Amino acid sequence: MENIKKVNEGSADILPLLYKIKSKWYWFVLSTLAFLTIAVIYSQFSEKRYAVQGSILFEDRERGSTEVGELLNEGNRTNARDEGKIALTNEIAKLTSDRMISAALEDLDFKVSYFTIEKFWPSFMKESWLNERYSDFPFKIKIDSAEFQLVGVPLYVSFVSEDVVKIEAHGEEVRAYNFSTNEYSGIIPEISFSENVKLGESLKSKYLNIVIEVDPNSMLSQEDYDLAFKINSHKALVERYKNKLSATPVDETNQNARVVNLNMEINIPSKGEAFINSLIDAYAGNVLAKKNLKGENSIEFINKRIAVLSDSLKKAELALQQFKSSSSLLDVDYAKNSLYNRLDRLEQEKATVDDQLSYYRNTLNSLNSESQADKIVAPAAVGISDPIFNQLVNNYIQLSTRLQQMKYNATDSNPLVTQLERDVADLRQAIKDNISGIISSLSTTQSRLNREIYQARSEANSLPQNERQLTVLERDYQYYQQKYNAMMEKKAEAEVVLATNTTNVETIERAEVKGNGPVWPKPALFMFAAIILGLSFPLAFIVVSDYLDNRVSDKDELENKTKVPLLGMIANGPKDAGVVLKKYPNSAIAESFKFVRINLQYFHQEGNDHVVGITSSISGEGKTFCSANLAATFADSGKRTLLICGDLRKPRIHEYFDLKGPGLTDYLQEFATLDNVIQPTEFRNLDIIAPGSPQDDPTKLFESSNTQKLFDALKQRYDKIIVETPPIGYVADYFVLIKHFDINLFVVRYKYTNKNILVGINDLYKNNKIKNLYLLFNDVKHSGEYGYGYLSNDKGYYTKTKKKALKNPFS
Repeated sequence: MENIKKVNEGSADILPLLYKIKSKWYWFVLSTLAFLTIAVIYSQFSEKRYAVQGSILFEDRERGSTEVGELLNEGNRTNARDEGKIALTNEIAKLTSDRMISAALEDLDFKVSYFTIEKFWPSFMKESWLNERYSDFPFKIKIDSAEFQLVGVPLYVSFVSEDVVKIEAHGEEVRAYNFSTNEYSGIIPEISFSENVKLGESLKSKYLNIVIEVDPNSMLSQEDYDLAFKINSHKALVERYKNKLSATPVDETNQNARVVNLNMEINIPSKGEAFINSLIDAYAGNVLAKKNLKGENSIEFINKRIAVLSDSLKKAELALQQFKSSSSLLDVDYAKNSLYNRLDRLEQEKATVDDQLSYYRNTLNSLNSESQADKIVAPAAVGISDPIFNQLVNNYIQLSTRLQQMKYNATDSNPLVTQLERDVADLRQAIKDNISGIISSLSTTQSRLNREIYQARSEANSLPQNERQLTVLERDYQYYQQKYNAMMEKKAEAEVVLATNTTNVETIERAEVKGNGPVWPKPALFMFAAIILGLSFPLAFIVVSDYLDNRVSDKDELENKTKVPLLGMIANGPKDAGVVLKKYPNSAIAESFKFVRINLQYFHQEGNDHVVGITSSISGEGKTFCSANLAATFADSGKRTLLICGDLRKPRIHEYFDLKGPGLTDYLQEFATLDNVIQPTEFRNLDIIAPGSPQDDPTKLFESSNTQKLFDALKQRYDKIIVETPPIGYVADYFVLIKHFDINLFVVRYKYTNKNILVGINDLYKNNKIKNLYLLFNDVKHSGEYGYGYLSNDKGYYTKTKKKALKNPFS
C-alpha cells in the first residue's frame, strides 16, 4: 500500500506538468515550424561541401639510385634490401607535410577566391553567405606578387559602367601579405576601402596592387548576384588545405597493404580534385628528385676516381712502352716468379687500403663541414662492407634529410627541430669517432704493407736489372688497367640506374568526387534536429519556468504541501464579476460557491458553523470577493446571513455593495447601536455591517468586550455570519478575532499565493492554533492545463458546456 501511495504521489506531481505541456501545444507547433524554417534556409543557402578522393600505391622498398651501394658492392646487397624498406606511416607524414602541400599549391592558381552573393541579403550579412566559384566568373584578378596585398578580407566589386568597377572593403584586425617573400605586414586595426578602377588597368594602393581583367567566356549574369573576391596568403592556403586533407591506409589492419586514400571535403569539387592530383604529382616529383640527386652524387664520386685511375694508367702505359722501346727484353715471362706474385698481392692490398683511407678522410672532411653533408657517399660505393659503419652513415644521411625538410616547415626554435639537430650532432660525432679509429687502424695496416713491399722489392733487387724493371712496369700497368675497367663498369651501372629511376608511388585513382551530391549540409539531419530542438525549447522553458514558479498552481500541489483540508475551488471569472449570483447566476464560478456552501454544511452537520472567518496571506488573493459571494450564496439558500467587513485597514467591500451610514467601528466605540450598523442589501436574507469610521489601531477595538457582545447578539439573529478579516501576513487582527469564529477559511489564489505561505498555515493547523481551518482555492483557471475541465469562466455554464455533466471536484 505504501508503494502504491508513492506511485500515486509521483503521478500527481507529474500530471500538472503534463497538463500544462498539453495546454501549450501551440508553442511546440510554432517552435518546430520556426526551427524547420531555419533548417530549410540553412540547407538552401549554406556552403555545400563535396567529398573528393584519390588513391595511391606506395612501393614496399626504395628502388633505383637509392640502391647504388648495392650495385657497387655485391656482398652487401642483402643488407641494402633490408635498409631500403619503406615505412608507410613515414611516407604519409611526408605526403601531408606543410612542405608537400606548399609545393602542390605553388602549381595551382588558388591565390584569389571568387564569390557571388544573393542580392536579397542585407549588407551586414553578406560576408556570412559568400558562395565561392572557381571557373565561371565575370572577371579575373592578377596580383602583383612583389607588393603587399590585403588578404583574408572580402573585396566587393560593383560595375559603375561597362569598363569601370568599384572595389570596396571593410574590416578590422586585418593583414597584408607579400607573396614574393611570404611575409605578413603588421596587423591593420581597421580598414575602409573604396576605389574606382578601369578594367585592364592597374590599381595601386598601400594594401592592394591588382589588375582586373574581364573574362569574355563567362556566362554568369551580373544582374543576379553581387560579386566579390578574396586574396589568400600562401601560408593561410597551406594551413586550410592541410586541415581539410586526410590520408588513411585502405586497410589499416594489414601491414602489407600499401594503398592510401587521400580524402577531403571541399565546397568546390574541381579545386579539391586539382589539389589532390597536384599533391600526388609534387610528392612523386620530390621522391624522384631525391633519387636523381643520390645517383648524380654517386656518379660524381666515381668520375673522380676514374680520373685519378686514368692518369695513373696513362703514366704506367707510357713508362712500359718507353722501357720496351729502349730495352732488348721482349716477352719475358715473370709470372712464375713467386716473388713478384707476392709483390703484386701486397701492392693491390696497399691500393685498397689507400682508397679506403682516401674515402674515410674525405668523409671526415665532409662531416667537419656541415654544408658538405649531402655530398657524403655510401661506404658501399668504394667497396667498404663494414656493416656498423654502413648503418651509421645511412642513419646520418636519413636524419640530415629529415632535418632539412623539418627546417623548411618549422622554425629553428621548434623543439622537434632542436631535438633532431641534437641527434644529428650526436650521430656525426659517433661517425667521426668511428672514422678516427678506422683511419688509425688502416694507417697501421698501410705501414705494415709498406714494410712488406719494401722487403719484397729489396729481394727483387737481386734479379737482373732489366727483367726486374720490366716486371714492375707490367705489373703496375695491369693493376691500373684492372682498376680502371672495374670503375668504368660501376659508372655504367650507376648511369643505367639513374636513367631508369622512377618514383616509389603509383596513382591508383585520380582524384574525383564521390557520391551523387554534397555530403554537407544534410537536409534530413537538419530536419530531424529542427524537430528535436523545436520540441525541446518550449519543453525546457515550461519545465524550467514551472520549477522556478513559486506560486500555487494546482489542487494536487495544495494537498501535497499542506494537511489543511481543501474546502473548495472557485473558478476564474470576469474581472467585473462582483456578486456572481446577480451578474452570472448560471456560471461555473457561481456553482463553485454553491459547492463550498454544500461542503461546509456537510462537514458541520451538527450546526456549529454559525461564524465563518475568511482571511488570506496577502492582499489581492480574493478574500473580499470570496466573503461577499459566499455570504450571497448562503442567503440564496434561505439562510439568514450577515456579512461583516472586519478588514478595517483596507476595506473593499464597497465595491460589491452600496453602503452608507455607520459601521463596525462605530458600534465597537458605542457611537451607534447594533440596529443602526446593520444594513440590508438587494439580496433577500443578506445583511451587511460596513467597516465604519477609519481607525488608527483597529486591533484595540477588536480586543474590547464590545466585540464579544456583538457576536453574541448576532448569533441570536442570524443563521450564518461571514466575517472578512485583514490578511494574516500583515497585521494581528485576525488572531484577535479568531476566538469568535466557528470556521476559518484561508483563501489561496491560483498563480498568486506563494508556496512558502503554505508551510506557515500547515504549522498553525498541525499545532491546533486555528480550529476548523479549511483552504479555499480561488481564481482557478479553466481548460485542461491542470485537469479542471469543469471549472469554466463561461457566463452560461449549463448552456455552453453540454458534453460534460456537472460533477463534484472533491469526490
